[in-house]
Amino acid sequence: MNVYADYNFYTTEYRGGAAEEEFERQIMKASAHVRRITFGRADSCPEMEEVKFAACAVCDMLIADGKIRENNSGRQIVSESTDGYSVSYVQEKEADETSEALLSRKAYKAAELYLEPTGLLYMGVDE
Repeated sequence: MNVYADYNFYTTEYRGGAAEEEFERQIMKASAHVRRITFGRADSCPEMEEVKFAACAVCDMLIADGKIRENNSGRQIVSESTDGYSVSYVQEKEADETSEALLSRKAYKAAELYLEPTGLLYMGVDE
């Protein structure tokens, strides 16, 4: 399986700020997301900068998502009040959406910025 970006690219070109250990833990999964949403076409152009940037963006999203899950039991706090102790959480899920589907949707959105102009997200058939 191709890994589309390395830590050197992540820090120098993409300007990511995650620790190398966090990056290495998530880049394989990020690359798998990019491969899935491009229907495997990213494998034919792994050196394309847009593919590398998309993998880094998905990797950052996975790292941030993991931190949110660790700190708040999977919920991101939007507002908090101290006197009456009231906490409001972000509602990211759509009705009847699973956590896996939400993660896939977020990965698609993270990669879309870089991949949309390349045609790799095209769902039709090439002749």
